[in-house]
Amino acid sequence: MKKIIKYIKQKAKFFDSPIHGIKHWQNVEKIGMYLCERNGADEDVIRIFAYIHDVGRLNEDADLQHGKRSAEILENLIKSENIGLNRNQSQQLHYACEHHSEEDADSDDVTIQTCWDADRLDLWRFGIVPERELLFTNAAKTTEASEYAKNIQNSR
Repeated sequence: MKKIIKYIKQKAKFFDSPIHGIKHWQNVEKIGMYLCERNGADEDVIRIFAYIHDVGRLNEDADLQHGKRSAEILENLIKSENIGLNRNQSQQLHYACEHHSEEDADSDDVTIQTCWDADRLDLWRFGIVPERELLFTNAAKTTEASEYAKNIQNSR
């Protein structure tokens, strides 16, 4: 993970931002690991997603193409560094990054869904209660998962 963080630190315009930077990414990782324990999603994919999904942002507002740019940065990372993913994991991660900010994004893959849910459950950082109907996995739709994500904000 150290080489991934070093790589994205060079690429991310908002690395130190409390909105779309390292603190958010750490929260997404924690929430993702919480969900993985409950739904069996791939932890390696979730961890990397947490740190790379917003790296392509050009601004902190509505940047509708940041998912695609993040997926491109991911592809460059995979080409330049051995980050230990097999082909399936790389495809899951690419899809999850590319489509995570699209309103109509859809997948039947629990790992991709968990990536998206972990990111969405961190809306608590804005004081926004994540809407259950916009979450994908049963693990994320629980009151316990929402409370876990909310409490991460309170522990900082």
